[in-house]
Amino acid sequence: MYKLNQGKIMRIIKHSKSGGKTRQIILTALISFLFAVLITRLAYIQIFSYKKYSRAVTQMVHRENIEQGRRGDILDSSGAALAISLKRYDLYIDPRSIKDYAAVKANLAASGIKLPKNNLKDYGNTSYVRIADNLSEEAVAKIKSGGEIFGIGFETKYIRQYPEGKMLAHILGRVGVDGNGLNGIEQSFNSYLSGGQITIKQYRDGNGNLINEEIIDKTQAEGGDLVLTIDKNIQFIAEQELERGFIKNRAKKAIAIVQRPKTGEILAMVILPEYSLSDKISDVKVLKNSAISDIFEPGSAFKITAVAGAINENKIKVSDKFYLGDGEYKIAGHTIHDDHIIKGYADTAKIMEMSSNIGLIKIASTLGEKKFYEYIRKFGFYSLTGIDLPGESRGLLLETNKWNALSLPNISFGQGIGVTALQLINAFSAIANDGVLMKPIIVKKMDKQRSDYSPKMIRKAVSADTAREIKKLLKNAVENGTGIGAKVRGYSVGGKTGTAQKINANTGQYSKYNYISIFCGILPAEEPEITILVLFDEPKGSYYAASVAAPVFAKIAERTAKYLNLPQTIN
Repeated sequence: MYKLNQGKIMRIIKHSKSGGKTRQIILTALISFLFAVLITRLAYIQIFSYKKYSRAVTQMVHRENIEQGRRGDILDSSGAALAISLKRYDLYIDPRSIKDYAAVKANLAASGIKLPKNNLKDYGNTSYVRIADNLSEEAVAKIKSGGEIFGIGFETKYIRQYPEGKMLAHILGRVGVDGNGLNGIEQSFNSYLSGGQITIKQYRDGNGNLINEEIIDKTQAEGGDLVLTIDKNIQFIAEQELERGFIKNRAKKAIAIVQRPKTGEILAMVILPEYSLSDKISDVKVLKNSAISDIFEPGSAFKITAVAGAINENKIKVSDKFYLGDGEYKIAGHTIHDDHIIKGYADTAKIMEMSSNIGLIKIASTLGEKKFYEYIRKFGFYSLTGIDLPGESRGLLLETNKWNALSLPNISFGQGIGVTALQLINAFSAIANDGVLMKPIIVKKMDKQRSDYSPKMIRKAVSADTAREIKKLLKNAVENGTGIGAKVRGYSVGGKTGTAQKINANTGQYSKYNYISIFCGILPAEEPEITILVLFDEPKGSYYAASVAAPVFAKIAERTAKYLNLPQTIN
C-alpha cells in the first residue's frame, strides 16, 4: 500500500487550506460587490427615482374621480319641476385588472353593450377605456348582478332634462356640454344651480375592487333649487292661445307676458317661435329672449305715458277738449294723420278711445319736452328693469338736447322711441298698481340662500288719483273704442292697442307692409289683478292690433281669470 509521509500530508493540507481561503475571499468579495450594487440601486431608486416609481405605483393602486355635484332643480311657483338633473353613469373597463375577459364580454353583451376589442391584449398598456355613456341606475344594477364585473367601473354624472318639453325654453335656457348654463335662468343662476365639485379618492384592494378612501357627503356639493314666479298652468294657457294666433296671423314672431301688477311677479312669458331644449342648436340666435332684448316702436300703446304725465302735472283734465281738425295736422313741414278721424273737438277720453295721434300731440305739448322726457323715464323706459334674466336691453331714447321739432310729436304716439315688451307691460302694471312701478321679478325663492325676492318698488311714476283716471280711460277704450276685441265675459277690462309701422332696414323709412301689433291690458279694470301683453311681429293679412292682438289677449285673460278664481265684476 502506498503511504504518504507525514511531510507530504502536511503540505497537502496546508495547500488545501490556502486555496479554500482564496475561494472564500473571492466569494465574500463577490457577495459584497453584489450587495453594494443592490444598495446603490436601491438608494438611486429611493432618492432619485422615488417620484417616478411612486407615481407609477399610485396610478396602479389609487384613482381620483372628480364628480360635479348634482345641478339644482328649477321649479314653478307651485313646486312643479321645470328643469331637473337625472343621475346617469358612464361605464369603463380597466384592461389591466380584468381576469376573465370572455366573462366580462358576456355580462356586458347581456345588456346590449359591445366591447370594442376581441382580445384583452389589444387594449395595450392602459387602465381606462370608456365603453358606454348615460346608463340608468337600473342598467348599472343589471350589469353588477349579471356576472363577472372584475375590471368594470362606473362614473357618476347628471344630465339635464325639462319635463315640460318646449315650455319656457327662452326663460329656462339650456345647459351646455360642459355643464354650464348658456342662456336664461340656467345662465343667470349658473353658479348657484351647479354647486361644487367632489374629488373621490379610491384604491384597489387585492381583488381589484375600487374602494373609497373616505366617506363623502355628496349632498354638500349639490346645487341649490330655484323656485320661479312662473305658474306653469298660466304659462300653458298663454302658450296655447298665442300659438293659435301666431299660426292664424302667420306672424314672424310673437310674445305674451302675464304679470301680477301689485308685486311685479311674472306669471308667464312666451316667445314664439319656440325651440326644443333637447335639440342641438345650429343658430344661437334662437336662444335670444325677445321679450326682454328686442327693441321696437310701441305705437299707440305708448300713449298712456303722455296722458298720465299731463294729468299728473295738472296740465289737463280728462274733460278738456282739443281741436283735431279733419284728421290731419301739419307740424314742422310734416303732416300727421289719424286712422280713425275725429272731426272738430274731442275730450281726452275720446282721444284715447279712438287712439288719435293728433290729440296725443296736443296733450304731450302741454307737458313740454323736458317734463315729457321725465315721465318717459319715470315709467321705466330707457332703463333696465333689473329682471333676473340675461340679455336685457334698455331701449332707445334720445336725450332732449338731441330732439328736433318732430321728436315730441312722434314720441307722443309711440314713434321715435324703442322699448321692450317687458318695459311696456311694466308701465301698464304701474298704472294698474295705483301709479307704483314695481321691479319685475321672475325668481320667487332660492332654497340654499336667504335672498330677498319680496316685491320691490322702483318708484312712484304718477299719483294714485292719476292712475285711477288712466284706468278709466283704458276701460273706456275697450268698451267703446279700438280695444273692443279685448272684452272678456264677466270681467271689466282696460287696455290699449298699438299698431306700429316697422322701419325698413334698407331704406331707413317706415314700411308700408310690415307692422307690429300690440295689445296691453289690465283685468279687472278697476282693481287689476293681472296685466297681459300680446305682441305679433309682422302679421300677414290684417295687421291692426284691434283684430290681431286684442282677441288673443281676451282668450288668455278669460282663461287666466277663471284659473285664478278671480271674482267676476260684470253680471
